[in-house]
Amino acid sequence: MINRLLKAFIVIMLISLMGCDKAKPNRLFRSPVVGLIQNNQVPILIKATNIGNVRIEYQKANKSLTNLTDWNKLTDANAFTTNLILRNLHSNSNYRYRVEFENGHYSEWFMFKTFPAAEQSGKFSFIFSSCMREKYLGFNIFNKIEQLSPTFVALLGDQMYGDYDGNLNTIEQYLANDSLRQKMIEDGEVLLSDKTIIQAFRNKYNRVFDENFQKTASSIPLMAIWDDHDFGSDNTDGTYPYKNEAKKVFKENFPDYSFVEKDGGIYYEFSIADVDIFVLDTRWYRSPMQNEDGEDKKMLGDKQLGWLLDGLQESTSTFKIVFTSVPLNDYGGDTSSDRVGYDSWMGYKIEREKILDFIKDNHIQGVLMFSGDQHYPSAHILNWDPPLKHISQLEKSIKYSLKDLGTAVFDFSASPLNYKKATGHPLIPENQDNHLYSYEIFRADWGMPKNTIEKVPPVNVSVDGLAEIPPVIGSVYGFAEVNTISSPQTLSVKFFELDDETSDMIELYQIKILY
Repeated sequence: MINRLLKAFIVIMLISLMGCDKAKPNRLFRSPVVGLIQNNQVPILIKATNIGNVRIEYQKANKSLTNLTDWNKLTDANAFTTNLILRNLHSNSNYRYRVEFENGHYSEWFMFKTFPAAEQSGKFSFIFSSCMREKYLGFNIFNKIEQLSPTFVALLGDQMYGDYDGNLNTIEQYLANDSLRQKMIEDGEVLLSDKTIIQAFRNKYNRVFDENFQKTASSIPLMAIWDDHDFGSDNTDGTYPYKNEAKKVFKENFPDYSFVEKDGGIYYEFSIADVDIFVLDTRWYRSPMQNEDGEDKKMLGDKQLGWLLDGLQESTSTFKIVFTSVPLNDYGGDTSSDRVGYDSWMGYKIEREKILDFIKDNHIQGVLMFSGDQHYPSAHILNWDPPLKHISQLEKSIKYSLKDLGTAVFDFSASPLNYKKATGHPLIPENQDNHLYSYEIFRADWGMPKNTIEKVPPVNVSVDGLAEIPPVIGSVYGFAEVNTISSPQTLSVKFFELDDETSDMIELYQIKILY
């Protein structure tokens, strides 16, 4: 009798415990991430604390009509993440949304604004930059970004550094060398289990998504591409052994962008206000940087290259924007190898020439490239036909007319996004006279003491003697504004840097392009 009662008691306790576990309240692990608005819908990435079902309630601001997404299941296999699709959205409209869990718990309300209609003229803006190191997340640069009210934020690679602060080339290297992880353990902070490569990738992303980043990502649509550090290791390429793991975790942290994944990589396109935008994957298909340049050395690979060229040729947009993680010009890119710059398109000139020659041969105007990676701001013109106006680096702004530049390609780069301090390198002397591909509009010199003015040799300037160039230290981002309603249509790019004394973002330079 006693044994029967004991067994019954154990069964009841087990059922009770199971019920408690099932009833464990689910919550957001961090704020949602709003994706790109296309075809009157938007993906919003949810990351929760537990398994279960989740959906989003949403409504147009100041409207009482409520819409609901389908229920999606959160599983351990995807780190309790899922994309929920908000449909039937109106252009240029404010929406609010909140996350609902099947246990009846709701998140707080969040807000975002939809894009101008893709097929109509309009106005939009975007922030572009790259390179976020978790050890430098000591100030709220995203608050500065929000003050500019961009239509979306373009993160152009290195959103986390898998090979710094614990190298993810092997799990053993990571566990042994991640000093930040050790400090978190010592401080008693709770960590995800990170004894595998996938778990380590997840842990590193979780450390980058601080509260300031989360606030921005939940309210301003976000697009992201990867570069070497969040793809794998420094200057890595398509041979990286953990690239499938890297892709899986990348997709757990950024919304679904209708990736082109038939052949593995992450590249895609979208449109806004009668502007076509192409987002490139410069890592998945890449040949090793150390290879000698030639027909067999690829940055994009044949399929992606064909997709890009077809898209540029078929586009009827005045401006055709291309996001690429690494700069197109001859000066930027990697500084850590003995082949300076070869991690950028400089090391893949044959494929670069195919792109530029195709643009010239097919009389394609209005192509603008935006990149990060190099840890300083720069602006170049490539592929031009007529002589260009010489400018002084003392100037704070300049205007260009697309009609006067033939098939010229503009190349803008800005980074790092969230460093308090960073380093760069001077211009490569042997390339300063190479105007075939890289005519320099603007480049702030790097690494000078704050509040000083250095005398340096002028580059592409019409003034005699030495040019005064302001120093640049700290975070950098670009702010692009596009107007396809005005006549002429305009696109302007402003560069901002952090003043580490005041924590203000200071405007460095502006380029305005007219058509």
